Amino acid sequence: MTAETSQTLDRGLRVLKLLADTDHGLTVTELSNKLGVNRTVVYRLLATLEQHALVRRDLGGRARVGLGVLRLGRQVHPLVREAALPALRSLAEDIGATAHLTLVDGAEALAVAVVEPTWTDYHVAYRAGFRHPLDRGGGGGGRRAARPRGGGANPGNPTPHPH
Repeated sequence: MTAETSQTLDRGLRVLKLLADTDHGLTVTELSNKLGVNRTVVYRLLATLEQHALVRRDLGGRARVGLGVLRLGRQVHPLVREAALPALRSLAEDIGATAHLTLVDGAEALAVAVVEPTWTDYHVAYRAGFRHPLDRGGGGGGRRAARPRGGGANPGNPTPHPH
């Protein structure tokens, strides 16, 4: 038996996911088409999300993810992040490269904590909150290699990874 859910909340979360997956934002019409709902519904969803700073609209009317998501994102893995930072700082300084803690989140790699070395002229910039498919990037490759044969993800085994 499936639990009852909120259709409106589901649509709002789908709006946020759609906006998070685009670099150029989306218009009300584009969101309406992707969600399969009337433009009026999209206007209401966007207005509500804007009130919470989760969405912003640019001068051209394109909706984009708002800064309010940063406040939410900070709380995702705070204890893990805080525990990892000293080791990441030491690793980044010792090897002179960006070090990051990346966790598996479904089919994606999610950078939870990132430390760049302080003494190098050049290093790779990588930001906490960055996501990419597990089949791309060093963090995803390292996580795939660490998975037990048979395919299951091992999100309980986060390890610092130099980038």
